[in-house]
Amino acid sequence: MSIKLENISKVFQTRYKELKVLGNINLEIKDRGMLVVFGKSGAGKSTLLNIIGGMDKPTSGKVTVDGFDLSSLKPIEFAKFRKERIGFIFQSFNLLGNLSAIDNITLPVILDMDKNKKIDRIMELAKEMGIKERLRHRPGELSLGEQQRVAILRGMVNSPGIILADEPTAHLDSENSSGIIEIFKKLNREQGVSVILVTDHEGIASKFEERFTLGTNS
Repeated sequence: MSIKLENISKVFQTRYKELKVLGNINLEIKDRGMLVVFGKSGAGKSTLLNIIGGMDKPTSGKVTVDGFDLSSLKPIEFAKFRKERIGFIFQSFNLLGNLSAIDNITLPVILDMDKNKKIDRIMELAKEMGIKERLRHRPGELSLGEQQRVAILRGMVNSPGIILADEPTAHLDSENSSGIIEIFKKLNREQGVSVILVTDHEGIASKFEERFTLGTNS
């Protein structure tokens, strides 16, 4: 899926002043593209990712996905769009500790008519990731690398066209970090998923061919 950002700005109103986080960002990711957004802490990377995924709205500018202006979608259409087309991978995993890994993964589709088909497909992906035998465990019984794989599987359960990954390797060692990056590359290469990943780690950013550097003065 293609993504285009035109003159995106984001300003937060604090108690005492306006805080400009993003200013006139223009960015285009082609269908089946893979991009790393690199920048220091506070540069607005997560804010940009949230705007692309519709979790936040820009103060000004336009976000277009596959030719559709996100601002033109009605709330129910927008919710459907986010669920079916975008997979979010969070830095802190955001797994529910009282549920097993498989229940965390399938929670977004538990009411879907075709949930069994989606679960069968995600179990195949879990096997490829080498974590299928661990899915009955709760998050607290898994390593950080295993938890991140569970988070990726949850993000992929609806077979989205876009993955948005917010610092997905922040809590991992170098070996696990490399493994997670390879998973994203494989999803991009074999399933045609567009991937946007944000990081402040030069070593992670260097693993990507396409990079967009976000400065603190953007």
